[in-house]
Amino acid sequence: MNVVHIFWGLGFGGIETMLVNIANAQVKSGAKVSIIIINDLCEESLLQLLYPEVTLHLLMRKQESKGVGFIFKLNRLLFLLQPDVIHLHRSDIGQLLLYKKFRKIACVTLHDIPIGEMKNDTFMNYIWRKINKRPIKHSNVTYINRIPLVFAISNTVQNDLLTRYKIYSTVVFNGILTSNFTQRMATNPKDIFKILTVSRLEHLKKGQDLLLEAVARIKGQVTIDFIGEGTSLDYLKAKANKLKIENYVHFLGKKTQKYISEHLSNYDLFVQPSRWEGFGLTVAEAMAARLPVLVSEGQGPAEVTCGDKYGWLFINGNINDLKEKIEYIISHYDTAIQKAENALKYVCNTYDVSITANKYLKEYSKIKP
Repeated sequence: MNVVHIFWGLGFGGIETMLVNIANAQVKSGAKVSIIIINDLCEESLLQLLYPEVTLHLLMRKQESKGVGFIFKLNRLLFLLQPDVIHLHRSDIGQLLLYKKFRKIACVTLHDIPIGEMKNDTFMNYIWRKINKRPIKHSNVTYINRIPLVFAISNTVQNDLLTRYKIYSTVVFNGILTSNFTQRMATNPKDIFKILTVSRLEHLKKGQDLLLEAVARIKGQVTIDFIGEGTSLDYLKAKANKLKIENYVHFLGKKTQKYISEHLSNYDLFVQPSRWEGFGLTVAEAMAARLPVLVSEGQGPAEVTCGDKYGWLFINGNINDLKEKIEYIISHYDTAIQKAENALKYVCNTYDVSITANKYLKEYSKIKP
């Protein structure tokens, strides 16, 4: 099977990490795999993780460019590659497929909670907006109802997509390389309890401000490290200073996948305080490192932990409940160790990337040229 994956960029993020891992795993399963990256955003460390058998095509479109030449370049490349399946990782890329033969073999993965309008842009409308520099409202469901096969990364995303947009989808859980993670020793924490969170610094969505508030209420007992970059960095630093916890909070910036897989085991608890979240790839990674996890209820991460079976939940947006759950885990760490051991077994059997890759290959057969 000849599979072509298409995405806008290859920076640090859950989608990009997953894309690299899926492509590698599909090659191992015998598929011919190509990746097309549209924009000139490519992290060298991610490129180095691709197997030699995966063919990479970089269109190098300048971000924010108003030109449309890349669209013709994309379609010429697809004619040369002659794919059996075109796997999109943003639905708006579907409007760039100029030929019916390409649109008929397209599928898309929705990687987050659906937001925005499901506007069906034609190619000419797309050109018109570019020429007139009309602003594009943020949406991750543009054109999605015109794509033959839709995948959702969790039951949460699937249910939201059906309830709000009347779009049916197939759930394929994101996958990780479970064997790559150094596992935490089954020992109690040392003097200071070390918390980690890994995500883009976008507090209105990711809820890092909630975690700072909770840590301030138990100041002196814990430290917290933030891995990631984003628009909320200055806000979060200022908030830490205002709460007088700057000595307990560290912003480590972006880190490679290799760094994360080797250093998760250095911590005592992983917290994902997102107000909304489609899946929670980093939660699965923490579980693969045998690190206890605490996540907000009602979102994708809580699905990864099977509720409180393989982790702990706090009431979404509730700072006091988040603080109390952290304190409970600190004082009941023997229970946390056992739960983390069970979580490790579960994540290896459910979220390994080999399972994800093979599920996609099986689902591709539903596409009829």
